[in-house]
Amino acid sequence: MVKIIQGLSPNTVELGVRNKDTQIDKIISFIKGQEVARIVGKKGDRNQYVPLDICVSFYANQKKVYVSTVDQATFTVNNRLYELADNLPRNFVRISNTEIINLNFVSEFQLSKSGIILIYFKNGTQTSSSRRYLKQVKERLI
Repeated sequence: MVKIIQGLSPNTVELGVRNKDTQIDKIISFIKGQEVARIVGKKGDRNQYVPLDICVSFYANQKKVYVSTVDQATFTVNNRLYELADNLPRNFVRISNTEIINLNFVSEFQLSKSGIILIYFKNGTQTSSSRRYLKQVKERLI
């Protein structure tokens, strides 16, 4: 049911629920994900917008967070990984304490004997998921 509320500010949506559950969390995540279309990346002394649809992964290294793009360019971002994980669209999934990947650029997953998932990207690079995030990765793939 949709109820029009005349007193709301422009571009405001109010969602009412009796109980918050995982389905409601998914809806909220989807809506939040629609707001984020690009991120500010820094290369050298220049800041520029990096569209999320070309971002392959976000990763932390030596207390900095980076974004890697389709053309293998790398930018520094000011966000922390936990902030990105909360605000990125659903096609991004956290695979370890230090990395978030864009599922749209994954070509293959391979389960290793040690219980980690090897992840191969369409651009020829690869990474792996930690066992701690294995369940979260599997849920996102289903």
